Amino acid sequence: MPLAVAAALPTVAQAESLEERVARLEAQLAEKEASKSSTEYSFGGYIKLDAIYSSYSSGERATATVGDDFLVASTIPVGGSSGDTHLDMQAKHSRLWFKTKTQTDAGEISSHIEMDFGVNQIGDERISNSSVSRVRHAFVKWQYDKNSSLLAGQSWTTFFNVASLPETLDFVGPVGTIFERQAQIRWTQGVGNGAVMFALENPSSGLLSGGAAVGGSAYDNNSMPDVVLRYDGKAGDLAYSVAAVGREIAYKEASTTFTGDDSTMAYGVSFSGKWMLGKDDIKFQLNAGTLGRYMGLQTYRDGVIEANGDIELIDAVGGFIAYRHFWSDKLRSSFVYSATSADNPQSVQGGSTPESYNSIHTNLLYSPTAKLTLGAEYIFAEKTIEGQGANGEDSGDMDRVQFSVKYDF
Repeated sequence: MPLAVAAALPTVAQAESLEERVARLEAQLAEKEASKSSTEYSFGGYIKLDAIYSSYSSGERATATVGDDFLVASTIPVGGSSGDTHLDMQAKHSRLWFKTKTQTDAGEISSHIEMDFGVNQIGDERISNSSVSRVRHAFVKWQYDKNSSLLAGQSWTTFFNVASLPETLDFVGPVGTIFERQAQIRWTQGVGNGAVMFALENPSSGLLSGGAAVGGSAYDNNSMPDVVLRYDGKAGDLAYSVAAVGREIAYKEASTTFTGDDSTMAYGVSFSGKWMLGKDDIKFQLNAGTLGRYMGLQTYRDGVIEANGDIELIDAVGGFIAYRHFWSDKLRSSFVYSATSADNPQSVQGGSTPESYNSIHTNLLYSPTAKLTLGAEYIFAEKTIEGQGANGEDSGDMDRVQFSVKYDF
């Protein structure tokens, strides 16, 4: 081998080794950059069977009403004779959710989509009990720094402190709870050991006819979003939330008997929280204002269209207190009392407009493992109306016993 070639071999070897090293470092850098934007996926939900026995004091239930599946206090009949006991079994409240989380240069971006099989029933007890899926949540959240985030999509209204909802087998729970999901844009800013939230949310108006000859063509005519401001704070073992909502209540109608429209502003406030007592806890809510659909699945409307076409608002107050006690690590109970009332305008006080509701829930839940719960719950609910029913009664009540099996996965 020529001397010059032999002398060059170490240099070539060194040059090749350096190229390989550069390539390896570039590959590692690319992998690191890719990992920053990689997406994590998660999937879960639960299966839940409910067996529900219901009895009404003042009449038979409406046929195939949503009140058969969970407590909808407005469906309680008033003015009839005592009804029979009914058994209903269903699994439509089982649900599925899918989440993603992605780390980016702009911060963490997460998404959440969730569905159950709700109340959109397309079959019946003769035809396979089919229910179609419905969207519960569908939103994206951008955590653009440690204490600040922006949420866009459908989720629980910012006016609702979900952590204050008591543990019941019933799908919704007490009549006085705030309970609403809707499309929104929400900004959250951490402040000390709490957080401030500001949201613009989908508007909707629900109205009664007090004196105007309103037909079936009246509809809400909102041009402004619902505006919600909320603060979450903590003091020792108490976690609490203070929230306010400002709403435009509006309608427009054109029919052969009545033409009119009106718009007015309405407001509501809520104070809620959870107080830890060792392992036990007390949860509570106190809500007031023109709340409409926000409280108790719209047990009260937002207002009344008077004879001159103007809207007169309906103010309501409601809430609940709930105590949860752990008898052991696997056995627990919740005791919940709730009540609401409305200040109805004079024009609807002689009719069948709801005046007040109250409810009691008490249950016994057993979890042999963390993800499996078997339970029984007794529910009492009462509805009182402004006028009198067919038999001179102005109230009706419901007694219900519910058994459930639930498995989270």
